[in-house]
This record gives sequence, C-alpha cells and structure tokens, in this order.
Amino acid sequence: MKIVVFSDLHANKQSLQDIEPELKDADLSIFCGDILGYGQDLEDCIDFIFHHVDLVVLGNHDRMSITQENLNNQHPLVRDSIEYTRKRLSDEQILLLSSLKPEIYFENMYIIHSLGDDYLRSEKDLMRLINHTSSEIKYIFFGHTHEKAFFEHNGKTIINPGSITKGRNGFKRGYVQIDDDEIKFIDLEDIL
Repeated sequence: MKIVVFSDLHANKQSLQDIEPELKDADLSIFCGDILGYGQDLEDCIDFIFHHVDLVVLGNHDRMSITQENLNNQHPLVRDSIEYTRKRLSDEQILLLSSLKPEIYFENMYIIHSLGDDYLRSEKDLMRLINHTSSEIKYIFFGHTHEKAFFEHNGKTIINPGSITKGRNGFKRGYVQIDDDEIKFIDLEDIL
C-alpha cells in the first residue's frame, strides 16, 4: 500500500504541481491541514484538496479563516493573510471547510494539524501526541511547524511531512511517501 502524506499548502497552487502526480499513484492520500493562509490561490487549492485527497484535517489557518476568531494575538503576517482570506471565501467554501474535522482516526492512523496550535518539535512535545492517541495507533501524522519530523516510540511512528509550500528552519519543502511501511521523505526545490 502506497500512502502520500503532505501538509501546509497555504493557498499556493504552484505546490500542487509537485504533489498531484504522486497522489495519482497513491492508494491513500493524507493532508495534515492548512489549505489556506499566506497565498492567494484559494479556489484552486480548496478544490484540489477536496477532490484529490482522501483524508484531510482542519489546520489553524483554515479554522481562523472560516471563524470570527480574534486575530489580535497573531503575527501581523498571519493576521493580514487571514483577513485577506476571510474577505474572499464564498459561503460555499466556508461550508465546505467547516466540514473538516480537527483530527481523524483511520484504521491504525491518527491525523492532526497540531495540539492546540502548539509547535510540536521536542521529544516531550511528540510524547504528548503519543499520549493523546489510543494504543492501537501505529502512525501519527501532523503538520503546522513546516519542519520535517520522524520519531518512533513503543511501536508508534510520528511523522511531520513538513510543508509542501515552504520549509522552515533549514528544512526544504516536501512530503512523505510510505510504501509497505518503508518511509521516505521527499525534498522539493524552493519555490518561494
């Protein structure tokens, strides 16, 4: 079984050119949140994710874009991008995005964007994820940090595929392929 996992698209349709061929060959595709935010390709990215990806969770940028959540404590760049997005989303798009869940349990997998919008980076943070799930979970997928992560503990594998649009802190943008339990991080050339 071939699984493709990616995250943090942030309304950048150029990134879709890299992931679309991989999704066609996948048995299961997983998106770990943040369709929206920063970029301006709202319609293309929403349509793509809802028509080409099997399992999709709600990211913090998605949530803030479809709610009237107060943005005063957000970084100005985040606040500006959310305000831009709020003005441009149609009622239909808001309804569609509202259908996304913040977490998904699927077979032996658990998918989430983050825990409480926290940046999960340290071993202690990743143990929080493990303790948040049930014992039968083998794979935990998350996003949010734009940093690739791989951690194994007591039969569980935690993976952050990084961002399909823009890596942070020295990480390249990319995604993850799992082919019969063989895990491969795929790096992509910078586009931003």
